Amino acid sequence: MKYVNCNLCNTDDTFLVTTQNGYKVVQCKKCGLVYVNPRPDNETLKHLYAEYHQRNGKDAHDWAKLMGKNFKEVLLFLNKALPGKGKLLDIGCGYGHFIEIMKHQGWSVYGIDLSSKVLLYAKEKGLDVFEISVDNVSFPGKYFDAVTAFYVLEHLTNPLHALQNIFKMLKPHGILVLRVPHTTPIVRFLSVFKIKNNLYDIPYHLFDYSPATITQLLKKSGFSTVSVMPGCPTIPVNAFERIVSLVSGSLSKFLFAISAGKFLLPGTSKTIFAFK
Repeated sequence: MKYVNCNLCNTDDTFLVTTQNGYKVVQCKKCGLVYVNPRPDNETLKHLYAEYHQRNGKDAHDWAKLMGKNFKEVLLFLNKALPGKGKLLDIGCGYGHFIEIMKHQGWSVYGIDLSSKVLLYAKEKGLDVFEISVDNVSFPGKYFDAVTAFYVLEHLTNPLHALQNIFKMLKPHGILVLRVPHTTPIVRFLSVFKIKNNLYDIPYHLFDYSPATITQLLKKSGFSTVSVMPGCPTIPVNAFERIVSLVSGSLSKFLFAISAGKFLLPGTSKTIFAFK
């Protein structure tokens, strides 16, 4: 186990949010970042992530369905924002579904992931993917027009360093697209009624991001403009989870729209667009 300071403000002054699966989830008193502390060491995490995509019997088709609406939404945004296409890196590319879609759209695509099993699937489709972390990847500076990371930042041990590395890899005016969970408000609500849950998904998830903390992280990493909004809901395999996701996701988008982009429903995943 490894004890760490806050990744955003580097202080060590927290209070306990909850305990799940034997791990403490804390919140920084200074900046508000929520994270697991102490957490598993890097070798343990690497072993866990090797089988991450196959958990609960999921396969490539399940992951494609889960993220399909998100992928289409981001595809439309990037094609509009960068009509000339360009180079794109997908961090945590998994089976390669998103980069395969973008390749068919005329983009030059690359993917990285830590799971050799899912990368083999992507390689068999002729995709340029590499088994490496974002901390160790060695693409040239100012190389990519766009970088995407769907549900990745909550897994990283040092998200600030990862975002700084991404910033270096992006061309001037390049775009970073993130999708992150915001679980803490739901956990706190359930705790009022003493309802046990495993929503943080520890030890796979190490951080939980509010709109404020993810914006602070991106600004500290160098990004000049950050937009946080509710993205399209995911489509889980489990029927109950699918209903919850569709209802909460649709409500989140509706409230965001009628408030002229001012209200973000707590507890739902957020899509973030950050510009260099």
